[in-house]
Amino acid sequence: MMRHETQYSRRRFLRTVGAGAALLPLLESDTADAACAGSGIKRLFILVWPYGMLSGVTDWATKGDVPDAWTLPTFMASLAPYQKDLILLDGLDYAFLTDMPGSGERTGRAAYPGMLTGAFYQTLSSSTAADIAGGPSVDQYIGTELKAGGYPGLVSLNLGVFVVSTGHLSWRQAGQVVLPTLDPYAVFTSSFQGNLPSTAMTGAGAGGTGGAGSPSKPAMQRSILDFVQAELKRFSQKVGTEDRQRIANHLDAVRRIELGLSAAPPSGMGGGAGANGSAAPSSTGGLICGVPSAEFANPVVIPKSSVGVEALVKTQMDLATAAFAADLTRVVVLQIGDQGAGQLVLNSLGFTAGGPNPSDANTGDVNGLRNIAKRNGADKATCDAWFQSQLAYMTGQMKGLVDPNGQSALDNGVVLGMSNMRSGLGLTTQVPTVLAGSGGGYFKTGRSLALTAVPNNQLLVSLCNAMGTPVATFGEPRYGGELAVLKG
Repeated sequence: MMRHETQYSRRRFLRTVGAGAALLPLLESDTADAACAGSGIKRLFILVWPYGMLSGVTDWATKGDVPDAWTLPTFMASLAPYQKDLILLDGLDYAFLTDMPGSGERTGRAAYPGMLTGAFYQTLSSSTAADIAGGPSVDQYIGTELKAGGYPGLVSLNLGVFVVSTGHLSWRQAGQVVLPTLDPYAVFTSSFQGNLPSTAMTGAGAGGTGGAGSPSKPAMQRSILDFVQAELKRFSQKVGTEDRQRIANHLDAVRRIELGLSAAPPSGMGGGAGANGSAAPSSTGGLICGVPSAEFANPVVIPKSSVGVEALVKTQMDLATAAFAADLTRVVVLQIGDQGAGQLVLNSLGFTAGGPNPSDANTGDVNGLRNIAKRNGADKATCDAWFQSQLAYMTGQMKGLVDPNGQSALDNGVVLGMSNMRSGLGLTTQVPTVLAGSGGGYFKTGRSLALTAVPNNQLLVSLCNAMGTPVATFGEPRYGGELAVLKG
């Protein structure tokens, strides 16, 4: 690895211009950054969605220990380019839910608050929205341990799209919920804007860090990147060729995110002018941290509405990628929907709102995800394919994000796709799970594994150990240690 002496470190540069910590990527030329990246940075991205990964008309992948020996089903075709990077698990049991004492709901919906904790609930209710977790979630445990070990970034970045219930996923500890940020404007301004002088941007949106988010776009009349352009130019002259390219790719990604957020049309999706009147980026333009990216769809956050959901998911994943590139955090959780999702209508798949379900209005829209899942047929398979494609997109982002040591974020990290049940019918046993990335060689990838009576806790232990924050058990100790088969 080449090293260059510089007048400015990355941290000093950011302090000088008052920019957010995510404005610049990790640099080989910054000795402090290079030291932490020398052995590979371990990152964890967890994508969670409700109502399972299977339907009554689909099967899981065939089984095998090498990629050529097993086959992905049609609805998982988007993951085919990454088959050598995958471990498919069929399936895990949410034993913490079925075994915990007390009375209350025990369906897959009720598993949602404990998926990442593996602990008996502090409160188990007849309403999932009132369930309270009995321990920390794995994202918070890993992030907190990394910080305790000297990592200076955020414990985690918790993001959400269409999260409208009071049922929760992430917990600092028993009873202490971590609310996801639903508004990408809030993520962007807090992470990239930093403490820029107020004259640098006019009307840059505030937006809450949790809750429903803001329905209106910020008027970013002066770009963050325009404001620091002169300093960036001087700074980039003091680093090596590879670092200059890394800076250029990263800032191009940040620019496109900024353009999208500042150019959202009233409908919440589609084209429109970018910041300073420039055209929105085309489908062939630029890179997201080195990975070809589809057109940025310019989302608007509208509380409890399905408008722009698909675009918002991509936006949140792009923000997560940029945050990883800058080492702003090493743990990201993105939840699409919540345990309910009765009003979540995926318009891009051809579904349109059809009004309350005639047989039970309490289950939401007749074409919402919950009712599609309960019908458990072809429409469910269509939704499943879309969720898998989101997992494939983030896997590609991680594979294309290259650290100063030349390894990809996927080589060193883990992308995990989880749901709270097997199919749309609420089963909490044999729940399929997708893992991508070897965690720096900790996991043996390229396999599709059949599991029997394996508590989800063992996967959580394995994640902690792969991320360098080792534990003997996670959640309820009765469920044992790590899932050793993941190591080969």
